[in-house]
Amino acid sequence: MSEKNRRGESARFAGGWAAVAADLRTAIDAGRHAPGSRLPSERALSEHFGVSRVTMRRAIAELEGEGLLRVARGSGAYVRADMPVRFQLGDKVRFSKDLTATDANLTRKVVSAREVTATADIATRLNLQPGEVVLNMCVVAYADALPVSVVIRSCSATRFPGLAEKFTATGSFTAALKDYGVMDYWRRSTDITARMPTEAEARLLQQSRLTPVLAYAGEDIDADGTIISCQIGCFASERVVVTV
Repeated sequence: MSEKNRRGESARFAGGWAAVAADLRTAIDAGRHAPGSRLPSERALSEHFGVSRVTMRRAIAELEGEGLLRVARGSGAYVRADMPVRFQLGDKVRFSKDLTATDANLTRKVVSAREVTATADIATRLNLQPGEVVLNMCVVAYADALPVSVVIRSCSATRFPGLAEKFTATGSFTAALKDYGVMDYWRRSTDITARMPTEAEARLLQQSRLTPVLAYAGEDIDADGTIISCQIGCFASERVVVTV
């Protein structure tokens, strides 16, 4: 910011923290800071508004008290997210049906896919022999541009070669699995617990590591009762409601 602009901003916000809070409130209401997003640092905001960090801190505290912001110590200030997504927990798992959102476009993206030797836990979940190779796909679900869940979906690399590419092409696991003769599948079980996110989960969910997530684990079976995949992931707790 130029010195001239800085002086202009300082004059504009001569009213102190209340004026700064009002301007931030307007920006949030107008959607210039998306729900769940992190605001610029306190220092950057202070420079932008041309006020002291004490004044900036007071303005942020005001908006936190109003419920517009959530401040995570050591991480920053986040625009509070509504809970636009509802997950319907049932025996059939279909992204388009189980996740619903008001005025939000729901999409998924494979952020990584690799073949690895199954861990003891994954081998047990998939009923595989120790040492078998599995395909691990890291998939992030979004409501518009806001991430709402991240999951590692694992399956036999021998039975489902190229599954990640087929999913990327179709945008649907249900459609992709049909190429392997799986016409339908069901969720055998789902366990849900609350915990703190890992560093990778917090990064992919664009949230603070100090905000809990709803972690889940489950296995999917085909019509013959054979386990076809397992999923270990989490929902952003402030953005998802789980309905049983």
